[in-house]
Amino acid sequence: MTRCDHCGNDVVLPFSCQYCGGKHCAECRLPPNHDCINIALWNSKPRPAIGISYKKGGGATPTGGGNISESRHDAKKKTGQSIPYMKIMIAIVILIIIGIAWLIFSGYHMG
Repeated sequence: MTRCDHCGNDVVLPFSCQYCGGKHCAECRLPPNHDCINIALWNSKPRPAIGISYKKGGGATPTGGGNISESRHDAKKKTGQSIPYMKIMIAIVILIIIGIAWLIFSGYHMG
């Protein structure tokens, strides 16, 4: 077993501090909790973002989070944007109906 470098508790799976290299227990794992010698470096790093904003084309940027102004259920569909799959599906259904009508009127008998 390993001992925590700060409090001395026995630790089965110690946390390794990426700023000072020390081995710590779950309570002492964060730099402010074990009086890390590189606490200034830890404080200078930005905190993780709460949300991610996905952009058209595959880009993603972290956002500061907070309250979401509109929920998914209340979101209104933007005009001018259409779903291409819906247009394709409608075209396929129309082609199938035309094909069946042509078979019926040309005298094709099933059976």
